[in-house]
Amino acid sequence: MIERRASLAAVLAAAALASCSGASFSGTPAGTQTAPQRVQFGGQMVRFGGPNRAPHAGPGWLSKPAATTSLLYGSSYDGGFINIYDERGKNQQPIGKLTSSLVSPQGMVVDGHHQLWVANTNAFNVVAFKRGATTPFTTLNDPNYFPISVAVDNKGTVYAANAESTTGPPGNVTVWAQGHTNPTATLTYSNFQIVLGIGVDHSNNVYVSYVPQSGPPAMVEFPAGSHTGQPVAIVNANISDIDFDKNSNLLMETLSNTLGIWAPPYTSGPSRTINAFGNEPTLDKAQRKVWVAYANFSTPKIEGYNYASGALVDTITNGWTTSAVPYGVALDPALR
Repeated sequence: MIERRASLAAVLAAAALASCSGASFSGTPAGTQTAPQRVQFGGQMVRFGGPNRAPHAGPGWLSKPAATTSLLYGSSYDGGFINIYDERGKNQQPIGKLTSSLVSPQGMVVDGHHQLWVANTNAFNVVAFKRGATTPFTTLNDPNYFPISVAVDNKGTVYAANAESTTGPPGNVTVWAQGHTNPTATLTYSNFQIVLGIGVDHSNNVYVSYVPQSGPPAMVEFPAGSHTGQPVAIVNANISDIDFDKNSNLLMETLSNTLGIWAPPYTSGPSRTINAFGNEPTLDKAQRKVWVAYANFSTPKIEGYNYASGALVDTITNGWTTSAVPYGVALDPALR
């Protein structure tokens, strides 16, 4: 146990020195579920491992949203819940809360059918909710792995970035073809150590952000339908979840703790940055705003920024406490 802790800490320390991004790691290795871990690179913080507590049995609650309402979701790893907000407004109060089956929710994504997919980290699964429902309609099994973030392509294939297994690194990506609840494939890469971020572009190419076995944070692309990873020579990218805008620009955190926007083919530095940092950058459908979760125990909040100007337009502190902070964010556009 002590040797594994030293090994993993050394990997992350080396990455921190190489990237100069203020990375940190704490905890013991996840040889058992009672080994809580935290990985932080800049504004991105993820956690996994720890006591396996029972999921919430209650269904949560939701004030039925209008079809014209865009729903903003925020997940709390420590609280075991997901807050739901009307995207419109300033420092909105929650209009609902999801709790059913949730243990330690982190990364989230909404697919083209208004279904919310949630990485339920310490339950070793991904759960999905239909818009307006408070109980999951399906659970995807990810046995013995800690899913951190999740993505869905336009064919309905679901991907989960697994930090590592219950016996330690390396992490990988679990794949579920549409309609399957058990894994149908696994994406691996020789340099994976800790796998933290994932995104799927408009052509169903899968991009993965990870801590390598040595060196600074890195990215690999799995072309649509391929299980063979290709390194992406992106510059100034940190460990982060990944989103894409309508022009195929890639969004993720930079090594300078800002939100970067990279133009394809993502082989240079960002074309511009927004003075924001946090977990899981998420664009709204109109791409007027981009949201991030600020997983900070002193000032927990979700922030929204004007995507064009970079101006801060909304800060949501309602629904968060110093013991239940937001780790992930997702946006479900209005039905009409």
